[in-house]
Amino acid sequence: MAYVIAAVSASSGSPQALIAAAAEAQARGAELIALQAWRPPRPPAAPRGRPPSVSRDPDAEFAAAERALRAHVSAILGTGAAVTCRVVRGAPSSVLLAESAGAELLVLDAPRTRESMRSPVLAHRLIYAASCPILILPPTAPPAGA
Repeated sequence: MAYVIAAVSASSGSPQALIAAAAEAQARGAELIALQAWRPPRPPAAPRGRPPSVSRDPDAEFAAAERALRAHVSAILGTGAAVTCRVVRGAPSSVLLAESAGAELLVLDAPRTRESMRSPVLAHRLIYAASCPILILPPTAPPAGA
């Protein structure tokens, strides 16, 4: 079956990407996939090169990320929304590139800050390498100081 991917940022939650991707999936008769890349948090730095005394359980943190994504998607699209939520281990660019193979469309929110427009952002890298069309949404509000 055809599918549309909403790229969901762990920091912003990408609400506009979710809404736009849901509309696109419905218009195309395609499945909607809310996709989030995940990497385990790095331990805090410790003075003098000693390892930090923080014990982490990456599997538990991954499961928590999956639960958080499902809850966030339900809050944005409603509890009855037909959406598959997937958290995939890896860097955002590699996860989105791999998952774009076979997708009808990949939907991304605009970069969050104006400063990021001057650097090679994720969206810029994806448009040259993705295997499907990409919809990059414009900012919903004018940048601060504009």
